[in-house]
Amino acid sequence: MEDKKFLTYEQQVQKLYDKKLEIPNCQEVIELLKKYSYFNLVNGYKAPFKNKDGNYKKGTSINDIYSLYIFDDAFRHILMKYILIVELNVKSLLSYSFCEKFGENQSEYQNAMNYKYTPNNQRDINELIQIITKQINNAWKFFYVDHQKKKHNNIPLWVLIKTLTFGNMSKMYSLQQDCIKSDIAKEFPLIKENQLSIILDILTRYRNVCAHNERLFDFKYQQSRLKTTMIHRYFNLYTNNPSASNLFDVIIFLKYLLNEYEFSSLVEDIDFILQKLSRETNQIQKSQILKLMGFPQNWKDIIDL
Repeated sequence: MEDKKFLTYEQQVQKLYDKKLEIPNCQEVIELLKKYSYFNLVNGYKAPFKNKDGNYKKGTSINDIYSLYIFDDAFRHILMKYILIVELNVKSLLSYSFCEKFGENQSEYQNAMNYKYTPNNQRDINELIQIITKQINNAWKFFYVDHQKKKHNNIPLWVLIKTLTFGNMSKMYSLQQDCIKSDIAKEFPLIKENQLSIILDILTRYRNVCAHNERLFDFKYQQSRLKTTMIHRYFNLYTNNPSASNLFDVIIFLKYLLNEYEFSSLVEDIDFILQKLSRETNQIQKSQILKLMGFPQNWKDIIDL
């Protein structure tokens, strides 16, 4: 396969023109390409606007592609906002439950025997403890950790856990003893402790998409295995078979993890950017973007479930 060749901005515009994209103002297109790059903007968001022959649908301009890009960017910010709420909540619950059982000494969460140290978990637990130990050794990077270390010569989990990534926190939950996982899951009464492990893993993947500015709206996590909730059943999405998670699955999970006010705000935020996208381009129908995201057409029914 021939390598992609470098193209000047003018050549990139010509390439778009050759693919039947409408270009009323060449300089405006160049400015967008300078700011966002051809790869991120065009390659990332062109698909819904193209015909099977590879050319753009009649009437499509760079502004249509840009509108979808801006929609996706807004969705990333919205999703990140609410995933961070979940992250703070679970970290708080995890540190509380662990310290309630084992105490506040840092040696306790560095002790592999205080986790579910089964043969299948041993490697993951040892890796987690290595990560935790590294954070302790790097206490100087976080003023609140450094303060605890210097003043008390001990870093309780409720302090250290703030430095862990969502992925580390998710893994830490999954490796807890059953009694601790059960205590945490009880705070989310409509899901079970094993389901919470899966949900946190999926949210980790979507949080990373948001944090690294990857395309979100049609992202699917292939290793998912949780489409068995009551809400999945309501929308005829229920299945026991392995199935990739999409963006609507994430919204379902957030329904179970956020309080009523937070979730209503999430739905309002999503609906707002959907309406904005519909106003800014008629080259992609609302029903089409919902389908690409895995959203049913009556997705807002989720508020009342």
